[in-house]
Amino acid sequence: MKFKHLFITIFFISFVSCNNNKQIEEKNEKILDYQTLKNINNLNIDRLYTEISLKIDDTVKVNNLITIFRLSIKNRPVREDILDEAQNISEKLNYETGLADCLSKKGVNARYNHKYLRSISFHKEAIKHYENSWYIKGKIKNLNSLAVSYRRLNMEEEAIKHYIESIHLSEKNNIPKSTAIALNGIGNSHIALHRYDDAIKYFKRSLSLKKADGSERGMGYDYNNLGEAYMYKKQYDSAFYYHSKSLEIANKLNIKNDKAIIYSSIGFMFQNKGELNKALNYYSKATPTLKENKSKRLLSFTLINTGITYKLLHNYSKAKEYITEGLDLSKEISSKENIVLGHEALSNLSESNGNYKKAIEEYKLMNLYRDSIFNIQSENNMVAMNIKYESEKKDEKINRLKLESKVQNSKIIILILAVAIIIIIAVFSIFYQRISLRNQNLELEEMRNDIKRHVDQIANLKDKEINSDRNIEFVSEKINEFDLTEREKEVLKYISLGLKNKEIANKMFVSLSTVKTHTMNIFNKLDVRNRIEAAKKAQTL
Repeated sequence: MKFKHLFITIFFISFVSCNNNKQIEEKNEKILDYQTLKNINNLNIDRLYTEISLKIDDTVKVNNLITIFRLSIKNRPVREDILDEAQNISEKLNYETGLADCLSKKGVNARYNHKYLRSISFHKEAIKHYENSWYIKGKIKNLNSLAVSYRRLNMEEEAIKHYIESIHLSEKNNIPKSTAIALNGIGNSHIALHRYDDAIKYFKRSLSLKKADGSERGMGYDYNNLGEAYMYKKQYDSAFYYHSKSLEIANKLNIKNDKAIIYSSIGFMFQNKGELNKALNYYSKATPTLKENKSKRLLSFTLINTGITYKLLHNYSKAKEYITEGLDLSKEISSKENIVLGHEALSNLSESNGNYKKAIEEYKLMNLYRDSIFNIQSENNMVAMNIKYESEKKDEKINRLKLESKVQNSKIIILILAVAIIIIIAVFSIFYQRISLRNQNLELEEMRNDIKRHVDQIANLKDKEINSDRNIEFVSEKINEFDLTEREKEVLKYISLGLKNKEIANKMFVSLSTVKTHTMNIFNKLDVRNRIEAAKKAQTL
């Protein structure tokens, strides 16, 4: 009976798909291209959203809504409501890739709004849905974004763990660009942990990938990172060499913001080296562009260090001007690290001026913010661990419920079998009694006819099952032209019968990841996007 219902469901889906396919294609033929639309100035997001929102709810609409959300980031304001709609439709369609992408985008958006714990929660939820999706690139990008959120909480070791997972996936699927991004992230984490030799090792690995890929701007980032690492090692000649290589690429590509970042890095290097006038020269080159591009975090860092450099040159009025401006900007964006740096600079400046009372006040403020950073980090670490604990506890509860469900189902099956046996025994007892009673031949004959009808019905069901299997075999013969392996044909058969990946894995005695791999290969060879299209194509051959 269960097979009959499944067969009817598949037939109904195929029938509806065949009759409505043309209509769907006509209504949702427009697939938005982000790369093309992002270059359009003053793009009308509302008009674009209105046009797409009128389409029917399907995976194409979800992807288009996500694209519009991404475009709204560039064209302001950021339309989180569009992303919410995409997520709701994905949940309704059980579209795992769309749901994962929506959660991943929400994680990035939360990070931009400095809500790092919320960001981590979104990214971790996205990972669960990527596990049921074929979109490997999305999963890799989500892992890298998750690592960045951990870095914002100064949880560098946790970040490195997710970067390494991203690297393994990227290398396995031959995606060098994502590998380079993760290597860069690990390098920056090692700098934060003062492990500069390890940082250099990872930056150089990233650089070799960027060279092989021909990504000049990416090479520029790596050169600048290498310059920073060597600067912290106080190997200033090497630092200046790599910074100069980075600046050479930025000048060639004429990217003003990249040049400003490098100017600031070189200024900081000369400041640490003690060549203060050179430091001021590079800081002065960086500041106008950073102000123009509203790069407030780096701008506040640059302004404060410009003030520190003036203080070292005994130009106290200039020093106070720049440090105060940088400190005010740091408070505006709540950059506690730069606030600590600013108050420390003002404390040292006041001490140099002989204003010891002011120096003590600034020193207290510095320690207050430094302690708050420590407390926030400790609190964030506790919350992050609690998130991990709650997630594991939730998974354990789900597994326990699944086990209880299996036990319950087993009990029901045993009960049904016991009742069936009792019924069979009762029927045979009655049947024997009827035979022994010669005066009830008519009733006995009717019973025999009933049994015959039941046997015929069972035979008909068996014939339908045999015909269904033959149809699948016929599909397998027809589909040989697509060069599917025997295992892929078997997976396609179960997909056509409506089985899920886990059910297929159980039937084939293979792992879930193996079934996913076969499924991706089937999609590629049949040139389809999802399971329904694969089942439909298999039945139309």
